[in-house]
Amino acid sequence: MGAGMKTYAKKQVQIICEMPLVKRLRTHLQRASISGYTILPAIGGRGSEGEWSREGMIGDAGQMVIFLVVIDEAQLDAVLEDIYSVISDQIGIVTVTDVNVVRPERF
Repeated sequence: MGAGMKTYAKKQVQIICEMPLVKRLRTHLQRASISGYTILPAIGGRGSEGEWSREGMIGDAGQMVIFLVVIDEAQLDAVLEDIYSVISDQIGIVTVTDVNVVRPERF
């Protein structure tokens, strides 16, 4: 970035969840007027129940994905409540990070 380029504070919500929840989370994010997100495959990791890997899995159950969502801080509480309503009874982790963006009109 060039010297003096202006950045804008936003919040990034990261959601790690099982693949079968993708459709429900997409629906909830769209209903909350979230204009964009990215979904990435998670290939493996370690959690409270030990190590896991997507290697050898045939169906969607058990496969994990990562949603990355960048929003205004004013949207955060409502979005977190909505996300929690989807994953509260499922495997999932939600984290929030402060981020800066260079094109705020995209979020």
